[in-house]
Amino acid sequence: MNESTMTIHELRDRVHTIRTAMVTTVDERGTLSSRPLTVQRISSDGDVAFIVDRDADWLPTGTEPANVALVDEGHTWLSIAGRATTNDDRQLLEALWDKFTDIYFPEGKDQGTAIVFEVKADRWEYWTAPNMVAKLVSFAKAAITATTPDLGTSGEIET
Repeated sequence: MNESTMTIHELRDRVHTIRTAMVTTVDERGTLSSRPLTVQRISSDGDVAFIVDRDADWLPTGTEPANVALVDEGHTWLSIAGRATTNDDRQLLEALWDKFTDIYFPEGKDQGTAIVFEVKADRWEYWTAPNMVAKLVSFAKAAITATTPDLGTSGEIET
């Protein structure tokens, strides 16, 4: 895989429509545990915000290591390593709230148990692949020329 230098802005453009991420945190036994969460926002700094139930037993009590995994339709894979925190800021909750959040929290943002869960990014790692047609052409060319096919690019961005 070729090394590439992409920016957070370019990667955000690739994954801006992805609504579900797998979020991994350290559980009460000290092991890793993952769950799907709905992405509310990816900031220009690479931080990821979600709205969750403040009573969830997996939420950190302080700042703890976490990872967010995103994949688009098989062309871009992101692993965002950082520190997880909860945020009680009502203005931030209001800014992130949308019509889909009402489905999960029918009691609303003011009366319910909704809270912002954020992963403050330390590092983005990414892998990209060409589309299916480009992959097939690359594989055919590699077979004919006895070379390595273009499997895409990878890289890392410190935030």
